[in-house]
Amino acid sequence: MSDAQVLMIDDDEAFGRVMLRRLEHHGWIGKHCTSPEQALSEHKQENFTAILLDLNLSGASGLKYLAAIQQQWPQARVIILTGYASIATTVHAIKQGADDYLTKPVEINLLLKTLAGDGEPPELSDEPVSVDALEWELIQRTLQEHDGNISATARALKMHRRTLQRKLQKRRS
Repeated sequence: MSDAQVLMIDDDEAFGRVMLRRLEHHGWIGKHCTSPEQALSEHKQENFTAILLDLNLSGASGLKYLAAIQQQWPQARVIILTGYASIATTVHAIKQGADDYLTKPVEINLLLKTLAGDGEPPELSDEPVSVDALEWELIQRTLQEHDGNISATARALKMHRRTLQRKLQKRRS
């Protein structure tokens, strides 16, 4: 994979450095940017095989930049990485054109398969969805509808803002 170049767009510099180091160990050449604007301006001439795009970039949705990224690097596989996975955001990302969607922390072998485009689709379960999972999906969908605004999301859910923040923090850990 000597020609395989990956661009990681993630505002968490430590995570970006660690992931690129791991990918470089497996033959990938990597670049890291902390913002989509930086990536689009500094790496115009690069020919990336894959782009790892964080879903939550300092409170803004990485999906807002998906079209511009795909236009600049049409040959690259765009993989969304997130610590806040939900069915709603997964469906939204795929509908907008993302090639795949992975949850942080991502297992390196799964990431390598996904980057190569030969990852297998996840198996669907017949298990009923828990109430907690349904609540999380509702919160994520409402948060997405309000562009990540916690106060507006809390109002829409008829929930106190601090309660919503606790639920989001609890699920993150």
